[in-house]
Amino acid sequence: MSLKCAIQLQIPDVIDRHGSPMLLSELIKALGIKHARAHSFYRLMRILVHSCFFLKQSLPTEPECNDEERREGYVLAPASRLLLKDEPLSLRPFLLAMLDPIMMDPWQNMSKWFQNDDVRYSLSHNPLDDVLGSRRPRAKA
Repeated sequence: MSLKCAIQLQIPDVIDRHGSPMLLSELIKALGIKHARAHSFYRLMRILVHSCFFLKQSLPTEPECNDEERREGYVLAPASRLLLKDEPLSLRPFLLAMLDPIMMDPWQNMSKWFQNDDVRYSLSHNPLDDVLGSRRPRAKA
């Protein structure tokens, strides 16, 4: 879901257009992130860096600035290039389709489906039918 959020916020495109390592404060401003949510956005970026979708790059420090955030900027990793909107081989449409609630919701109760003996529950909650689209009436034998 963090990756879906990054795609929907267009983080890869904003960083790519910036052309140089982008400070967290610059990224927050460019994306229009509310000040009250800046800390949560920082945590999202930590997850994305840890997942190797973005990299942190050290920046030259300014003498008057001792802030930790001022020393590192975000840059695209090779994997995040595949998330750019204008990339010919972009995985963006595929990822958004696979992470869409229509595709994800049926799998939320899969363990219940396997453990439930009630035929009515099985017929109405088969996650494989939801995803594969086999919700058509079946002829009775």
